Amino acid sequence: MTVGGERGPPGLPVTAEAGRYSCNLLILHTPTMQDIADWVTVKEKIAAAAPDIDVRIDSNLEPSPDVGRWQVSRPSVVFSPYRLVAYQPPGGTVFAGQDLGKGMQWLRMQPLGLPVPPMTKLKPGLRLKPEWWGEHVIVKPTHGYLGYGVRLVRTDDLEGRYAELSDSGRRRMLVQKFIDHVDAEGRPYVFRVLTMFGRPLYLTETKWVEPRRPLAEIAADPDGKIASNTQGIARQKPVLVEPPDVLALAERVATAFPEIPCLAQDIIRRTGTDELFILETNPAGYSWHLSSDWIRQPRFDQALNQAKYTQFNALDVVAEQLVAKTRATAS
Repeated sequence: MTVGGERGPPGLPVTAEAGRYSCNLLILHTPTMQDIADWVTVKEKIAAAAPDIDVRIDSNLEPSPDVGRWQVSRPSVVFSPYRLVAYQPPGGTVFAGQDLGKGMQWLRMQPLGLPVPPMTKLKPGLRLKPEWWGEHVIVKPTHGYLGYGVRLVRTDDLEGRYAELSDSGRRRMLVQKFIDHVDAEGRPYVFRVLTMFGRPLYLTETKWVEPRRPLAEIAADPDGKIASNTQGIARQKPVLVEPPDVLALAERVATAFPEIPCLAQDIIRRTGTDELFILETNPAGYSWHLSSDWIRQPRFDQALNQAKYTQFNALDVVAEQLVAKTRATAS
């Protein structure tokens, strides 16, 4: 089994006689994480554009008994935006989500020169120099969700707060250099780019409704909220945007994760500058927010959800990328 590996330039014909397939593509659907209608549409687009590829959709949670035999009956590719659950590919090339913590994501991106804020592990007695790290730092769990456990801390205070911040060492925590990212009215904002092998599927910008409190107040408040996506903070409805520099950075970020097809990238712009930073990539696949059950809740803007599909013609991009990857890497 090959994980995200290239095997040379595409050598398969653009057309093939009916029923004379050259390779197989297995699309794994994860209920609640994606609407299966997305994959039905993608399959139809691939069938029209690439009759040399036999496409099958199956469940990531309860795969059909014969799917493994079919998959390896020809050179094949397995595609799953979400991490693999019940299906274990018996061979072929696999592109699937992976549950990489924030530290591992940083280790993938930093050596490539990508603009990730400096980061280190929170350890007992850790001392950092404010003249380099700044007056405040971010302390966050290695695996987090919706801003849970993210704190703004005075850099000088870190040394004596290990037990408090890590639940007496029971939680693995990271320290990240704080990059201020507020607009002209003092409201934090963040870009979210969902990419497919580096190609954008949609790009939104989300802002807080109210200006952020002074940093010193947030750092002094045990319940102070700083993460852009934290619960309990009123945010404006996301809007679709297309800043070229954010799109270019998202394409570069994807090169650090060649075996992970879909990344939901969180990108910020330093206050008062054009400087961009990538915070995390959400590689496990909890973020197919074109059609996930999460985004289809009534409290979300359903018109925006539909507009995400058309911003960059998302399902056309998915089909095109899967055709290219299948022809180039099926094994």
